[in-house]
Amino acid sequence: MNRLLFVVLWVFMTGVRADEVAMLDKDFRTMMAWFPGVYDNQEQVYFEGELGVDEALRHERIRHVFEPVDLPAFGKHVFYVQQHLNDDPAQIYRQRIYAFQPDYDEGAIRLTIHIPNDVASLVDAHIDSTKLKGLLPEQTRVMPGCDVFWRRQANHFVGYMQPNACSYVSSESGKRIIFNDDLLLTEEALWLSDRAQDEEGNRVFGHPTGVPHKNRKARRFECWMTAMQRDGKWTFRRGLEIYDQGGMVWLETEEQPPEKVGIKMRNVRWPYGNNRPSLVLYAYRPDEDRAVSYVWADPSAQRIGINLRWMQASCTLTVN
Repeated sequence: MNRLLFVVLWVFMTGVRADEVAMLDKDFRTMMAWFPGVYDNQEQVYFEGELGVDEALRHERIRHVFEPVDLPAFGKHVFYVQQHLNDDPAQIYRQRIYAFQPDYDEGAIRLTIHIPNDVASLVDAHIDSTKLKGLLPEQTRVMPGCDVFWRRQANHFVGYMQPNACSYVSSESGKRIIFNDDLLLTEEALWLSDRAQDEEGNRVFGHPTGVPHKNRKARRFECWMTAMQRDGKWTFRRGLEIYDQGGMVWLETEEQPPEKVGIKMRNVRWPYGNNRPSLVLYAYRPDEDRAVSYVWADPSAQRIGINLRWMQASCTLTVN
């Protein structure tokens, strides 16, 4: 059935107004354009430390990858999701399959979250999509009542679950754990507030004060780096990937024992003072918290480089 015929029949059968269907379809297209990408809350984490926020109230560093994938059995608008902690790709804490579709009855965009039964085989499927080949919905599970609904409000989308509808019984405590999510999506940010409590109202997880993880969308850069060896020769590498939300990459020289030099990129927006937003590229040596040096440019810059005589690097924005 073609799309136009489906919409006509839906309007006739449900009584939903045609203009409401058209508006939701338009919002859906916008959201599907905004949503894909890599998000990171490294700026939130950094400035909580700088501002002396109590350690009990600081947020974990989380990186979120939302990669569009071709899995027709799940629908037309499907994403592989991988999230890791502490800027360490090995610390994966969540892998999901997200399926989006307009829900005309709800007047919102519905997100159904599929939890794969075998997550280990899907690690880094955003890099190697062949790991997803043949994956079917029956190889995943969906928690009843845990769909997320999104509605557009002005220049952002608000995401929510039906109140207290998402729950499961803990195998450890035997208690029912109730989940609620509040989310906000803009063209360049995704704020997430995940929280859970037991039936007595005791917090199981989630920020104590409800402050969300404030993730900014990261831009991807491709870099080359070179570093001087002890004999005066240079080690050169190209095709290095980095993101402008706290991304880091290291280069080892071609000698024994090798030397290492790293670069980190941040697109900084200061929450205080008069400093202007800047794209910053730092140079690091191993085991040193403080950068050796750094350079900065306009936050919208598409290329940035650094030359310290003993090392050089240049990074250019990529278009996916």
